[in-house]
Amino acid sequence: MGAFTVWDSIVLVVYVLGIAWVGARFGKSQATTQDYFLGGRKIPGWAIGLSVMATQASAITFIGAPGWGFEGGLQRLVTFINVPLAMAVLIVVLVPIFHRAGIYSIYELLERRFGPLTRSLAALLFLIARGLATGVVLYAPALVLSVVTGWSVDLTIVLMAVIAVGYTVLGGISAVIWTDVIQMFVLWLGAILSMLLMVSSLPGGWSDVFAYGAAHGMFDTIDLSLDPTVTYSLWAGLIGGVVMHVAYFGTDQSQIQRVLTSPSIAEGQRSLLIGGYLLVPQMLLFLFIGVMLAAYYQQHGLTPPENLNELFPRYVVEAFPVGITGLVIAGVFAAAMSSLDSALNSLSAVSVRDFYARFVRPDADERHYLKASRWATVFWGLYATLFAFFAGNLGPVIEAVNRIGSWFYGALLGVFLLAVLSRRSNGRGAVAGMLMGMAAVWAASHLGISWLYQNAVGLGVSLAVGYGVSLSAPAPGREQLADVTLEETAPDMQALLRRRSAAATPLGRDARVTRTRCLGLLAWFVISLLALGGLQLWAHAHG
Repeated sequence: MGAFTVWDSIVLVVYVLGIAWVGARFGKSQATTQDYFLGGRKIPGWAIGLSVMATQASAITFIGAPGWGFEGGLQRLVTFINVPLAMAVLIVVLVPIFHRAGIYSIYELLERRFGPLTRSLAALLFLIARGLATGVVLYAPALVLSVVTGWSVDLTIVLMAVIAVGYTVLGGISAVIWTDVIQMFVLWLGAILSMLLMVSSLPGGWSDVFAYGAAHGMFDTIDLSLDPTVTYSLWAGLIGGVVMHVAYFGTDQSQIQRVLTSPSIAEGQRSLLIGGYLLVPQMLLFLFIGVMLAAYYQQHGLTPPENLNELFPRYVVEAFPVGITGLVIAGVFAAAMSSLDSALNSLSAVSVRDFYARFVRPDADERHYLKASRWATVFWGLYATLFAFFAGNLGPVIEAVNRIGSWFYGALLGVFLLAVLSRRSNGRGAVAGMLMGMAAVWAASHLGISWLYQNAVGLGVSLAVGYGVSLSAPAPGREQLADVTLEETAPDMQALLRRRSAAATPLGRDARVTRTRCLGLLAWFVISLLALGGLQLWAHAHG
């Protein structure tokens, strides 16, 4: 194995400390919890979009996706091919409602619509799910550092936690987003450099990669199997994957909180457009690196590590020039810290807004809540650190995160859809739907149903039970529906659909922009699907 030199170490330390310094500087201008959690609602959509992309290209993707690609080629891309469809749903349904509500935590909306019990239960589920997943997010970069330095993974977990928690406590959401923008380009640079170096080391260059991939079925992305136990079929990706990503980007506070930092609905929608167009190519990039690594290992007669999460970082250390190795590994750390800090900030927001400020100190001032928010960040950092010690037993890290989410996402999305789409649903139905949705996921997992389909199972049961139980209780009053249901909060869409008078023309224009954005995402989904199908047909013809 190649050596991680002193120069690489210097680059790594300087880069990580630089990112931490930039993040910490944002804390100087924060006087309220709105500054800490929402950046004063002044952050532009393009920066939010890159921040979302950076989170998706975190250390989880950087080390997990190449392992996926090495093992199964591009097959698992169907898990993400649905993202443009999910973003279109969010742009139309949830973003306008969340933004107009003027909320910090999206679970505040559930109290307005269904009452305090629904809000508390949904917020608690988020804390459990995101807290566990954050432990996996912390484990990934710690593993990279362990591979590079030879230190124990437990030690590197503690080091990563101290750095990330430190500047998250000081910098808040503004630090999360702007440091993400910086490191996004470093990660892409590292991925592209990796591809170029691997290609240059193969006698036949790109032809060797494509020949190997075609011969070993690594370009077979579209599996039309209807078997619900088949995880990576096209239908699992379209049915379960859409639910998973709508729930992840729309009902997971760690993601949607960044959209709430935008100054307008249009900017919030624009941030999701970036992810809708770029996330699939980004995942394709990292999966393809795995295919290239498979060809590289075969050409050079190498034995891959037993833990495929170590595959890509080992290659970086072995093959990259001095200095560049440190920069790429530094990018992994910066990405990991950006994923970690966004999770910690959102966990803190929900802890303070949904629990502490309601039940412990409801009459405190902003200075007190800001201090409490920082202590909550420290607490969740410790929680994630403890769980990270066990994350190595969960298999590929990228799949581990998605599996954790599948336990909760369908049920949570069901409750939010009941809130905004149904005027008859009420708090009794919302709570019953949420609990039964999770119970159904548990049952589905024991029947061997794919974890992707489990998201859809949770959603379907949550909606059906939630609406059915709601019929056993009085309908909600007008005040519970105001500014929450889609009809109440989206006059622009109503103007378009009902063809209202000329006085609604400005609102109609907003609807046309929204429609154009959604049609563009739909077209991108179709183009991506056709491209993958064409690649698969080519591979079968030349395999």
